[in-house]
Amino acid sequence: MKVTNRLLLGLAVALTAGGAGCDARSLDVKTTGAGGGGGSIGIGGADAGGTFVPTRKVDMLFVIDDSSEMRLAQDNFMRNFPALMTRLMDPPGLPDLHIAVISTDMGAGDGSISGCDASGGKNGIFQYTPRGSCTATGLAPGATFIADDGTNRNYTGNLNDVVGCIAALGETGCGFEHQLSAITRALGADGSPPPAENQGFLRPDAFLVIVLLTNEDDCSAPPGSNLYDTAANTTLASMLGPPSNFRCNEFGHLCNGMKPPRLAPNGDVNDSVTLEGCVPAEDGALIPIPEITRRIRSLKQYPDQQIVVTAIVGPPAPYTVKWFGPPFTDTGPWPMIAHSCTASDGSDADPAVRIADFVQRFGGNGILLPICSDNYSPSFDRIASLLPH
Repeated sequence: MKVTNRLLLGLAVALTAGGAGCDARSLDVKTTGAGGGGGSIGIGGADAGGTFVPTRKVDMLFVIDDSSEMRLAQDNFMRNFPALMTRLMDPPGLPDLHIAVISTDMGAGDGSISGCDASGGKNGIFQYTPRGSCTATGLAPGATFIADDGTNRNYTGNLNDVVGCIAALGETGCGFEHQLSAITRALGADGSPPPAENQGFLRPDAFLVIVLLTNEDDCSAPPGSNLYDTAANTTLASMLGPPSNFRCNEFGHLCNGMKPPRLAPNGDVNDSVTLEGCVPAEDGALIPIPEITRRIRSLKQYPDQQIVVTAIVGPPAPYTVKWFGPPFTDTGPWPMIAHSCTASDGSDADPAVRIADFVQRFGGNGILLPICSDNYSPSFDRIASLLPH
């Protein structure tokens, strides 16, 4: 969601009132060694001699942005998801699959932000109820994720239809997206056990595949952060600046060692500044990417071999700051980040600097894919090319 568009309208009113892979490039499956560190959960993927033993088990977690302006991207996802399943059905057939869906909504602030509650939003809990136009998911009673080993399944009907029914999350989620915190919460990688609904999803000897679909960058702040304050911080001169998601950029990114500028160079709404060398700011305002990466890697004994991370996002460049007229009188125009891509259907996305850095930390098993694409089928094909067949 562009918080600038929806949140500020409400605030203005309030303020004025007061294994071996496929032919392309397959998952880097090494059959010896400890695979570069990690935690102690993945013992099922090792034999008695400490050797990594690949399986045909795949646990796939889809992280769907459900903030505003995501409907077209979600539709694209649903329309082309069958391409992923078709590729995975190539001989010798579909792997032993677990599929789960989570939202990027983890709440934000004290509840005063439109669409963002103060109790953790959807809290990384698997989304398994019917969405959109479907009235029944096909999941068995009590099932919170899809399980299909090729012989036994916990759903009726077509797999693609079940995914489409639970993944059409809509556009009512919090606009301060916590994509990466949602992952660590969902998988119990944040120091607490996963939600009860998520139990049984992760299997020690399975490959873990994480797929993000989002049009904005991650804004995961540590617990207790005041980053989303809308009481004392409402103007350009306040410590955190205007109550828009530019805060996620100002306090989450560094461009050539500097924060993106809050103030327009000439005090003009027509000003714009294009920045280069933008990277995550690892100063603690947002949860550092190395820390999030460590947490995800700790889920597997052999993370270099068992984890694949893919993000369908906006490119991290170009990175341009623009300004616009505030919804009430202030000392100058307010900042915003220009879209780094726009699709032919009019959907767009902002630079995903933190998410790109996160994905790239998984080396050859991390891939960035374009969200501003008319057809996600090629992206799904690339994802499938990394998985065991």
